[in-house]
Amino acid sequence: MPGKIKSLLIYLATAVISFFFGLFILDQVILPHLTVGGELVEVPDLQGMSLEKARKSCESEGLSLTVQGETYHQEYPADHVLKQEPEAGVVIKQGRQVYVILSLGPEIVTVPHVLGLTERQADILIERNRLEVEGVDFTADARMARGRVVAVVPPSGSALPRGSKVKLVLSEGVPKVRVPSIIDKDLEEAGNILKEAGLELGEVSYRYNRYLTPGKVIDQQPLERTPVDKGTRVNLVLSSSSP
Repeated sequence: MPGKIKSLLIYLATAVISFFFGLFILDQVILPHLTVGGELVEVPDLQGMSLEKARKSCESEGLSLTVQGETYHQEYPADHVLKQEPEAGVVIKQGRQVYVILSLGPEIVTVPHVLGLTERQADILIERNRLEVEGVDFTADARMARGRVVAVVPPSGSALPRGSKVKLVLSEGVPKVRVPSIIDKDLEEAGNILKEAGLELGEVSYRYNRYLTPGKVIDQQPLERTPVDKGTRVNLVLSSSSP
């Protein structure tokens, strides 16, 4: 029995010595070997830098830069750093890799063809192309029905960054003009005024009025400043010298 206890004690003593000897080897031989040439440095802040500048910044700290991916970004130009790993300020050993995600720049999309569509149809198609409708203008257009798109600004086919705004121009239908005043004009002058306004001379009748100069316009239909379609005929009543 005493012999067994003695053997056990020898075994335990050997194990303890071996354990501490292993720690000594790890601390004095292995770890120093692993960290040779590997001083600790702080990871630089690369966000927003061009790829070339970011690479030089890493190399100046004894680090390597690896591009891990690319993605579109509305603010950062192409080949500029969006994200990095490890983050800026983290302390790592020289020789380590710093992984970055680069910007591809804004995503470019095309203004779709929307001429002849309703405002709602145009809105849907423009949104599907990842653009936004900024506003709507109106213009008279005899070729396009009222409420249909006659133009888009910038024009269809234009290349724009994703999320850009475009403006629609809708038709008001047949152009409208306001009837000019031709009261107290003679027939020839009245006809010229109507022609310049895009209107036509309609029926001409006469009415006796002893107080007015004969041959002068005393009434018109439609009346002055009435909005009408281009080409509308305006009927005149001229003063007559006899009943």
